[in-house]
Amino acid sequence: MTTPFKLHNIVKRYQEREVLNIDQLEIPGGKIYTILGPNGSGKTTLLRIMALLLVNDQGSLEVFGEKVNWSKNQILRLRRQMSMVTQTAFMFQGSVFYNVSYGLRKRKASGSEIKRRVDEALEMVGMSAYREADSRTLSGGERQKVAIARALILKPQILFLDEPTSNIDIASGAEIEKYIREINQIWGTTIIMVTHNLFQAKRLADEVLFLHEGKIIEKGKTAKIFDQPADERTAAFMRGETVF
Repeated sequence: MTTPFKLHNIVKRYQEREVLNIDQLEIPGGKIYTILGPNGSGKTTLLRIMALLLVNDQGSLEVFGEKVNWSKNQILRLRRQMSMVTQTAFMFQGSVFYNVSYGLRKRKASGSEIKRRVDEALEMVGMSAYREADSRTLSGGERQKVAIARALILKPQILFLDEPTSNIDIASGAEIEKYIREINQIWGTTIIMVTHNLFQAKRLADEVLFLHEGKIIEKGKTAKIFDQPADERTAAFMRGETVF
């Protein structure tokens, strides 16, 4: 499998403030990654650059073995192999079916293919019974499941998750964790997730990236990062202490 992401000397600034400075980073495919770090450490900025939603100021980015030049045609083609779910799921007015089928309708898929793939995606996230429900009547957890189904229907190689369970109840969060694991195991989707929940990261991730002040302090197997961190800043963060 082609390594989905290679980053080299990636820098991002907001006005004069440098918020991200990544020397080298490779993300092999097929695994679940979590990005951890204190508030303001650059987690979402890194996620958005990899998702081609934010342009880096310096450095080079390779996606699926292709150097990103940020041309409109290239970005559209590469983005079509990715999907993102944020912490607050936006729902279009209409039914669950309407919301989940949106991407395929925009790509002018046939009616029979849309129906088959909507049913498949809803079944994957346990929402088949809500197919015709009004999306505005859903709970927060149900909206997140529909948002994940809407992302999955496009069969992305990469699924980005930005705090997908932070605004929902514990039971719904546990269900979504189960679906995240199954999406990775059954479909082989590479999942890159930002989370503040250390327990969630430990349960789900194959590998962890720890960011501090815009830099990757450590990257490695989850058990090693949690149990034998090489850097004291990582160790302090894993203990729940404030990291400066």
